[in-house]
Amino acid sequence: MSGRLVTIVTLVALLAACGTAGRSPSAGEPPGTAGPGRGSPGVTTASRAPVASPSPDPSAPPWTQTEVSEWGGSMTSALAFAADDVWAAGTVDEGEALITHWDGRAWREVAPPVRRREVFFRLLAASSRDDLWVFSDDGRAWRWTGTGWAARGGLGGTTGADGTSGTAGTNGTAGPDRTSGTGTSGAAGSGGLWLRAAAVAGPRDVWTAGTTRGDPARPFLGRWDGSGWSEPPLPPGAEVNDLGALSPRDVWAVGRSGGQAMIMHWAGERWDPVPAPPVPGARGAVLDRVLVVSPDEAWALGTAEVSDQERRQFLLRWDGSRWREAGPLPQGTRLTAVESDGHGGLWAGGESRGAGERTILHFDGAGWTYGRTPGTQSGPVVNDLARSPDGDLVVAVGGNPDYDEDSEAWVWTRH
Repeated sequence: MSGRLVTIVTLVALLAACGTAGRSPSAGEPPGTAGPGRGSPGVTTASRAPVASPSPDPSAPPWTQTEVSEWGGSMTSALAFAADDVWAAGTVDEGEALITHWDGRAWREVAPPVRRREVFFRLLAASSRDDLWVFSDDGRAWRWTGTGWAARGGLGGTTGADGTSGTAGTNGTAGPDRTSGTGTSGAAGSGGLWLRAAAVAGPRDVWTAGTTRGDPARPFLGRWDGSGWSEPPLPPGAEVNDLGALSPRDVWAVGRSGGQAMIMHWAGERWDPVPAPPVPGARGAVLDRVLVVSPDEAWALGTAEVSDQERRQFLLRWDGSRWREAGPLPQGTRLTAVESDGHGGLWAGGESRGAGERTILHFDGAGWTYGRTPGTQSGPVVNDLARSPDGDLVVAVGGNPDYDEDSEAWVWTRH
């Protein structure tokens, strides 16, 4: 298949049937105090949880695969605003950038803002369907106007809509037939960034995080205020791996600092540290992903170093006043993506280790289950998950990177 236009009959039928994508603590305060805007959140320390074995759910609807590219591709990011408004981004055909949109009838390619094989659209992020952004792996950003892409620059200056260095402001709009534009210089160095995370809190409040590509590399945090990018300072030794936002006054950042898991919260004026529960028996830990659902629900996925040979993942949950371990994680899958199920539970995707049907799991707050996932490829890895807020449609995107040029970029759906 071409890999440039995805129109799969089974997915069309499936989606058509659906009918439808401020917590400011002060260090040193005791645990158990109030949460957002109400004091300092506390921490619950959990004992080391045993490894859980997920159970099959024979009543769960199966996941259906849509093949985006037959070779050399991987989808990396997804957003679902409704069952007829789903976005996905990644690469196909060994490096061709792809942004595609589901309109309720078919997946159709959206003209990218930069027509260059070297550009990798790593992340999609939005505060609403009218405030959608796409970010390249070198930190450039574009905002969707409804008909095309408007360049929004990025730290470093390699921000023009044609992929060249830009020096001006934000007036470079790249539409379906327009590939020229200008960008915004930044403080992190031209073309020297590796983007890890992005979060859109609003049209004038966007955050990015990652590391520079220099030697030595250093972590960076970028902020768009509506007119340009700045680089707010990070605490010494801090590194941000993921970001999540509900509003300009409610943004979370997770990563590590000093070899331990790090959580920070932005309430509109500054980044405040939030204590993370220690992982019993671990000598170091890092948080890799954060999912912000509401002021009273957020999740963070991390990895703890138990010994030179042993690493184990752990899951934290924010309940509005504190972070605590959410219970044992499933055996046999390395989790790489999380998404809310809309009912206080969690969808989690990852890389299955010898049990392909366990690539995507569901956590209801008490235990883990799994359903049938497509078995047409080897080594699938879920890079992102998205759920439609107006129904039960769930979208997973990924590839099988162990197979390099043979990797298939794919989209899985269930309802």
